Amino acid sequence: MQKDTAAILEEEYDRFIEFGNLLDRKTRKYLVAYFKHKLDGYAYDNPKINDQYFEYFITALDDIFGIEDLLLLCEKNELITKQVVLDTLYWIRKTFKKLATKHPYDTEVDRLSGWSVTPLKIFRIRRAHLIAFIRETYPREQLDIDFYDAQFNTYFKKEEGTHTSSEKEKFELVVTDLLSQWDALLQGKILTYQLKKLQEEGEQFTELIEAKVNEYKQLLSMVEPFTDYLGWDLSRDLWQDTSFDVLKKYNEFLKEESSIQELADILGNMRAAEIEIEEETFEKTIIRQEWKVDETAKAEIVGIHESQDLSNLVSSEVGLLSDTATEDLFLKKYADKNLLTFRYEDRKLITSNDQEMEIFQRVRQKEKGPFIICVDTSESMKGRPEQLAKAICLGILKMAIRENRRAYLINFSVGIQTLDLYDIANSIDSIAKFLQMSFYGGTDASLALYEALRQLKNENYEDADVLMISDFVMYKIDEDVLADIRFHQQNKNTEFHSLTLSDEPNSEILARFDTNWIYDPKEKGIVRELTRGLATIGLDR
Repeated sequence: MQKDTAAILEEEYDRFIEFGNLLDRKTRKYLVAYFKHKLDGYAYDNPKINDQYFEYFITALDDIFGIEDLLLLCEKNELITKQVVLDTLYWIRKTFKKLATKHPYDTEVDRLSGWSVTPLKIFRIRRAHLIAFIRETYPREQLDIDFYDAQFNTYFKKEEGTHTSSEKEKFELVVTDLLSQWDALLQGKILTYQLKKLQEEGEQFTELIEAKVNEYKQLLSMVEPFTDYLGWDLSRDLWQDTSFDVLKKYNEFLKEESSIQELADILGNMRAAEIEIEEETFEKTIIRQEWKVDETAKAEIVGIHESQDLSNLVSSEVGLLSDTATEDLFLKKYADKNLLTFRYEDRKLITSNDQEMEIFQRVRQKEKGPFIICVDTSESMKGRPEQLAKAICLGILKMAIRENRRAYLINFSVGIQTLDLYDIANSIDSIAKFLQMSFYGGTDASLALYEALRQLKNENYEDADVLMISDFVMYKIDEDVLADIRFHQQNKNTEFHSLTLSDEPNSEILARFDTNWIYDPKEKGIVRELTRGLATIGLDR
């Protein structure tokens, strides 16, 4: 069962808290609480943690979620919400890890580490290098190295081995104090550097999210209803202005040519949703239990009966053997099985399994079939036919998404290119690329129909209808392709539609299609008139 977005995000939050590589677990927990506060409005109790990294990330979240319309997009689209959370948590982990291990003070860190373990004998000889480095690196107001230099000179005036334990202890405290102050100043420089770089990284990330929000907002007005399926991928470059321009161009063209959208909607209704009966057979096991008498078991005396069972004789029958006068009577009764004996009885629980078959029928509405669209991209389609073909494709794709139907796009000239639009979130780029494509070359419709027929044998498209958009200025279609089309028309209930964008089509080829539309680019409105005429014919099929 697929997890919903809330469950996925909760798992991601928990993973960040338990295994994040920054701050400590308690602080990461507060950071996630603030994340939820900004994204979902959860209550947040400021813990007042004295940690500059934590404060920075709090500020960064304020900047990110302060992006105009980001929260509104998250509210309307679960894909966007999930992507924002995953991208931001990943950015926090990656950025902190990178900056925690990389700074320009590695040499000084090594120098400090070396002096902290330098033996006293070496310290006496080389202390001048330490004094010179500190004096050159840090101003007196930060670290008064002259004070420590004077302390060292006083100590080393005496010969080695002549110091009292009190003098040694005081000297060690002076050295420790110097190294501690140096370490504090060095860590301060590293922190300042890292916070500066964090600020730069944060600004870049915020700018990228803001750019993605603006890109998405532009798409909203152009590719609805695709937007319900769109997230964003931060690894993908931002859309070029030309991509927006082409989508905007054909979206507006589609609005102006309302007859094209009407045609797309009629095509969507040509194959009405069918009623199908699902039959399910269940094997049912019925378990029965009952008590049955078992006369061979000795559990309880229930009476007396006649038999020759000597082990269960009644005592009065045994008495017949004690007198010679009645001994013969006993033997006769034994031979006739007439001896009085105790009758025992027991019951046992018998379990039996019976198998029964049950058949259930369920009536449901079958989903409308997908679409296979063959678009002629030959040189003869240049100009108005090209615009119409692209706009019709966009209209049909919108209809398919609105009705949750798959669409397979085949563009053909001397060869073919295909696009299976089952993953809408990653197909918008491909749609824009198709709309930008220049038309060229000759026309070979057989290749496109070969591919359409191949897809009809695929379970994803076996219920598809096929639409070919072309000027139908072509010589012929291969006979084996035509035979396969007839087979699907007669046996698979597949409908092949044509949309002609010229006034000189090959009528012999058009006769092979179930339904034909004609659009004359020179006269606007003809599609609308034909559409009205076909609407009442096609919708009841």
